[in-house]
Amino acid sequence: MPFLLLFLAGIVDAIGFIHLKNGLFVSFMSGNTTHVAMLLSNHQYGQSMSYIGVILLFVTGITVGEMIAVLQKKNYRWLVMSAVSILLCSAIFIEKITIPMATNFVLAFAMGLQNIALRITISKAMPLTFATAFLANTGRELAMLLLGQGDKNVFIKQFCLWLSIFIGAIVGSQLMAFSLSYALVVPTILCLCIAGLLFWLKELTNED
Repeated sequence: MPFLLLFLAGIVDAIGFIHLKNGLFVSFMSGNTTHVAMLLSNHQYGQSMSYIGVILLFVTGITVGEMIAVLQKKNYRWLVMSAVSILLCSAIFIEKITIPMATNFVLAFAMGLQNIALRITISKAMPLTFATAFLANTGRELAMLLLGQGDKNVFIKQFCLWLSIFIGAIVGSQLMAFSLSYALVVPTILCLCIAGLLFWLKELTNED
């Protein structure tokens, strides 16, 4: 499941980035933070507002997702992914009636919300858009393997987590060759399938 969610995050991030063509990500907040700092240091306050807005909405999405997880411990996974599906679908229609930035705001909120989908406990969650961490873990595990102390399976897992985002971004870029509306249909359907799978797994566990 984490690989599928990372793949989805990669698709949406590439779509949002290409949509505005201004270096703004909808899930890669490290890049956005760096951009904000550079813009503010150059007194480009107006342009920095877009990045600040995306960062705030991403954090808001995480906050809302966390509240859902705490209040709905047994159902939060499929509820969160259902909400993400609705947001992605709404972005298709929002794009047709308002400014382009509004679409990226919705996508940023959705990606923040999705980050809660794989929380392990109330105090621990796996971030789904932290590519740098996966690369760092890959390098760390490779070092241990070279020293004869590592676990090959752990190394492969960390590399594949990063690879999922990478491949997702490639797919998102290819989809944007058509149109934004067309591109968003694919992650929306994928998200709905994930939500359905999580609901089915929850029901299966309850039956057991």
